[in-house]
Amino acid sequence: MPLDFASMAVLIAINLVVIGMALPLVMGSPVSTAAQHAQKYFVLQAFGWGLILAAARLRGSSGDWALSFAATGAASAAQWQMAQALQSWLGPRPLRHWVASWCVLGPVGFALLIDSIPLRMAWYSACHAIVIASLGWMCLHPQRPAAASWRYLMAACAVVMGLSLTTRSYLASQALFLEGFTQDSLPNHIFAIIAQVCGSLTLVSMLVAWRDETNQKLRDLAMTDQLTGLANRRALLQAVPPMQALAQRQHLPLAVVLMDLDHFKAVNDQHGHTVGDEALQLLGQVLQAQMRADEIASRWGGEEFCLLMYADHAAVERFYQHLSTTLHAQSLQKLGFALHLSAGCALHSTEAPRPFTALLQQADNALYPAKNQGRNQLVLATATSPPPMAPVPAVAHP
Repeated sequence: MPLDFASMAVLIAINLVVIGMALPLVMGSPVSTAAQHAQKYFVLQAFGWGLILAAARLRGSSGDWALSFAATGAASAAQWQMAQALQSWLGPRPLRHWVASWCVLGPVGFALLIDSIPLRMAWYSACHAIVIASLGWMCLHPQRPAAASWRYLMAACAVVMGLSLTTRSYLASQALFLEGFTQDSLPNHIFAIIAQVCGSLTLVSMLVAWRDETNQKLRDLAMTDQLTGLANRRALLQAVPPMQALAQRQHLPLAVVLMDLDHFKAVNDQHGHTVGDEALQLLGQVLQAQMRADEIASRWGGEEFCLLMYADHAAVERFYQHLSTTLHAQSLQKLGFALHLSAGCALHSTEAPRPFTALLQQADNALYPAKNQGRNQLVLATATSPPPMAPVPAVAHP
């Protein structure tokens, strides 16, 4: 028995409604911002198809164009939710504002051409094709770690849907071939099948993207110190080989810096462990603000921190002075008392490379005199000679 377009549209709408209801159950609560946008995308798509079916029942009446216009608005809003999800998953997307513009222009042009069914259908199909093609392009070149599988699958669906909508726009402009959204015709039947297949594949893509996002969060948790937000020891040890290799290839200076908060036990004894945690968190915040993106600062244990920096001795001294001054000022403001740092530094040599464990021991050996000679200072050690150099005191604080 032949299947008319209305029945196919009903099946698509039911499918989208079920997906929209099932996604929150599958993803659980709470979900990420990207997953929330994905859920809204399917709900709005289902709503749009429902409005199209309702408009078909009222063809020729005043309610027809109102429901049709609402359907275009729902479909455009769904595509905007998709753009928002891609932005959250992949980082800043250059076409995001372009998508927003066409999501507005589509329904507006539809309303202006309301007296001509073929023209309004051709206009909106063309705008919808532009939006979907742009979304496909947004799947490429991620700014954040993201698997290629789901991105390429979603981009492929966007290409197929974009070509389908472009063809639909041309046929609608030729009124003899396609006179309405719900007309029983071969182009509409093919479009409904393509929409159903691409919708299912888009769901698969989104579920894989959500799974990858969840896994990435778990990996980040395994590599992050929960108190300070800095990298933990495991993350730093994983960063060592590539950073040493890069320093060796490009002849970059690489410094290992060990530092800890002076008199931290006294802070806990006098102010309580809660304030002690706040002190560690403050140091973590200051370090995150000072470190470059290609360097790493980690909480090594307790009140001790380890830094891996592309810097020579002079650059480490400048970094330490600025860090010490900033920490002193912010601790007085936020904690009511000053925090000070002692630090030891060892420098990786590209002429005579040494393993990280040796550099770490060198930095640790330099940290002892920094603490024994009055604290609040940096001691620099060469990578070839065990005896540390003279201590570099922090800037005097009022």
